[in-house]
Amino acid sequence: MLRESNVIKFVSNSSVMRPAYYIGVDTRKKLVILGIRGTHALYDLITDIVSSSDGEVTFEGYSTHFGTAESARWFLHHEIGNIRKYMQKHEGFRLRLVGHSLGGAIASLLAIMIHRKSSKELGFSPDIVTAVGYGTPPCVSKELAESCAGYVTTVVMQDDIIPRLSVASLRRLRNEILQTDWMSVIEKEDWKRFIDLVTNAKQAVSSVQDVAHKLADYANFRRNKSPSVESVGKELPVTREEPSHPKAAKENSDVMKIEETKPAVSEELFIPGSVYYLKRNLESQNDVEKEVYTLLKRQPGEHFQRIILSGNFITDHKCDSHLYALRDVLKGLPWHGEEGIFQ
Repeated sequence: MLRESNVIKFVSNSSVMRPAYYIGVDTRKKLVILGIRGTHALYDLITDIVSSSDGEVTFEGYSTHFGTAESARWFLHHEIGNIRKYMQKHEGFRLRLVGHSLGGAIASLLAIMIHRKSSKELGFSPDIVTAVGYGTPPCVSKELAESCAGYVTTVVMQDDIIPRLSVASLRRLRNEILQTDWMSVIEKEDWKRFIDLVTNAKQAVSSVQDVAHKLADYANFRRNKSPSVESVGKELPVTREEPSHPKAAKENSDVMKIEETKPAVSEELFIPGSVYYLKRNLESQNDVEKEVYTLLKRQPGEHFQRIILSGNFITDHKCDSHLYALRDVLKGLPWHGEEGIFQ
């Protein structure tokens, strides 16, 4: 909602460890804003996790996934001078870092890094710096997720897969896939076109990487799929039945033994800071169903550890979905002056 004249700098091209971004000034809210763009293609982001290490976390509490920490350091070293100049020009303004998807992770980590600097180093107080991320992937340790809650906010939209996507959650999904009676699922739900991706899943999915690849394929599959066959809002049921065929049971047992010999993920990753959850509900008005949204506050580091394979787990990650849902929520909030949700 910024005027074009208030966008001070706009870099549209992305490069290695440096996504596209802009710096702007919101004179109404008295904010200097650094906005960081996320990944263009969701299936590329899902694939990215495969090439990352198994959840390595630095001593600072940052994840090594996706290069987010390196990108945050790039902004800290290359743009902090410009930001300092704009903060001095607009005295009394606060600094707001904001991003979507990977951009949300970079904005959050940059806020954490800034808060570890002194006023002398920065040229302004770190206390005036906050970050808001939309659809941010897990990128910090549990301790860091909790400790930054005073100045970092993450917004999660209903079934969005990205805030739930980590090596640990892929491992859990893999185990669910291996233990699911897929024929029972197909009989109960309209998943006829999905069956091509999960045929013989119990035998095929033998590693976390396989699950990630299948999710990437599924994301691309749903992107190209016609809306008429969308199973909107339905979560993929997971049953806990043992395979009846002796051969399948043996193969599953062998796969589990192989997995047990692999080194465990070093640390579970979490989405950073205070967490707001946009929950979708369907209300009937004059026999017409309408989507309405509720904004719930969750405790940091306590939720979104399980991937939900619903009909919306791709579309819920889109910027437009967040914008539509937040507008619906904001219409129902009592306003007091210029006060907003995310301070």
